Amino acid sequence: MPLTELLHYFNQEQRRQYGAHIAPEQALRMDRGRVSADYAGLRLGTRFQPLLPLHPDQPYGHEALLTVEGRAGALSPSAAFMLPTTGEEFVYLDRLCRTVHALNFLLQPNSGGLLGLNIHPRHLASVRGDHGLAFERILRQCGLQPEQVMLEIRHDASLDPADLARAVASYRQHGYRIALDHLAAPARPAIWRAIQPDMVKLAPALGQRPDDRDRVLDQAQRQKVAQRLLIGVTCDDAQALALTHVQADRVAPPTANLSGPTWRRGAFP
Repeated sequence: MPLTELLHYFNQEQRRQYGAHIAPEQALRMDRGRVSADYAGLRLGTRFQPLLPLHPDQPYGHEALLTVEGRAGALSPSAAFMLPTTGEEFVYLDRLCRTVHALNFLLQPNSGGLLGLNIHPRHLASVRGDHGLAFERILRQCGLQPEQVMLEIRHDASLDPADLARAVASYRQHGYRIALDHLAAPARPAIWRAIQPDMVKLAPALGQRPDDRDRVLDQAQRQKVAQRLLIGVTCDDAQALALTHVQADRVAPPTANLSGPTWRRGAFP
């Protein structure tokens, strides 16, 4: 399906599902050769940051990072998520962001391996059943499979482990990979059991707290997490800590287009 038709289809489907009071008529649009979305006077877009493997047997990919622009200029992504007033609107916004990212990934001339997409913890609490099904339909319209996507769930100690386990089990049933994102302190054993992540991403703050960092890495090792990274560290530091991946502005900053080593481009198990 041509991209213009795909945008029209998604805009229609969103209005049908969420209603005109939540989904504007032309939320998704082409903007200077890229897909953006309008939400509450904000423009939402995408930048991609490589997830670089330190070893050839580890998967290569990109995390899609949300950009938010208001009338006065760039805003923090969290600013957009302060605006929804209902659970339904929150789910709409969360899926809208991931749809923008998937479409911009589709526009790239080369495959970027795995596509890392953030899913907000509040989304997990707002959707009651069959997590991942609605977004799988969106992905397939974009020519992508859930197996190509790693959903990144930010650590939130307030989440109910039972609800989290049900959501993650549903995501895995659809084929998604799961990352435990921005872990800034050792997590409860129940959180590890609920998520059983393929990747754990340590928050940058742990780079300054070696005791907590080592405790988190010890937890990850005991949970047999195959892929580990500390956001912001260089390749040398990552190797010294026996990490598997690097995601750092100093190594490969976020860009509008996919980037990274050509020997991993398009490669995912």
